Amino acid sequence: MRCAALMTATLLFLVPSVSRAGQYVVKGPFAVKNVIDGDTLALAGGEHVRLIGIDAPELHHPELPVQRFSREAADFLKKMLDGREVTLETIPGQERDVYNRLLAYVYAGKTMLNEEMIRYGYAFAYAKQEHPRLTQFLQLENEARRTHRGLWDYSPRDGRLANIIERYGNLSPEGRDQFDAALDGLAARYPLEAKPAPPPAPAEAIPWRETEKYEGQTVTVEGTIAAAHNSGSACFLNFDRDYKRTLTLVIFRKRFAAFPPDPELHYKGKDVRATGVITRHGGRPEIILDRPEQISILK
Repeated sequence: MRCAALMTATLLFLVPSVSRAGQYVVKGPFAVKNVIDGDTLALAGGEHVRLIGIDAPELHHPELPVQRFSREAADFLKKMLDGREVTLETIPGQERDVYNRLLAYVYAGKTMLNEEMIRYGYAFAYAKQEHPRLTQFLQLENEARRTHRGLWDYSPRDGRLANIIERYGNLSPEGRDQFDAALDGLAARYPLEAKPAPPPAPAEAIPWRETEKYEGQTVTVEGTIAAAHNSGSACFLNFDRDYKRTLTLVIFRKRFAAFPPDPELHYKGKDVRATGVITRHGGRPEIILDRPEQISILK
């Protein structure tokens, strides 16, 4: 039985199930054996699949140490799969990389995992290889940077350090020498001091229904959390049941430990006061909650 299953899986890779206007070849569905890292997974038949167009921090590279945020990226990919089968879109002429891994846009249901890894800041858009969705992926990365998600978080451990590492990696040897010298000079000129306090929150709250007018600004809002949902990767606190168009407070999974357990239950139905930068995602205004002091329950 096991040999027959492996043979069937191999044949499925040799014979595409669907062709979309000659641009993509669709294969699957396939069971996933395990997630190797944030951009690679192994199928039950033994095939390794590299998510095309993205580059997650290295977790098992033979020549590199475990990179910062690599385990979070792998965990996020596992969470999105959660035992589900995947469908693959491959590009004729770009089916394999130099390691003989299958290159594909990977779908769990209707969700493209390549997009979600970039959208939530768990991977870079890989710009060194042309593919049909390169422009789209770069736009997703820019949005993740703008809203400080995942790798692009405000904290030095996440976003700023990721930016420095990326830019350092693109320097020539001479550029790296100059960078190191400049960094030594800055360290001598500006010794470590106490971490400055965060800027004070605005004194007056604005109506939460008017937040669209304040995009890009730090505001304070008050209102009742009418609906809440925890997807596992993020907790969404909504001031209105029409969550697709009205203000949402978002707590990402990597911040869950800083907030009360089950934040979707803790805040639902409560009158709250929240402070943060108004961003836009999927057509609706959002405030990303990174710290528990950004939100309080009103007495």
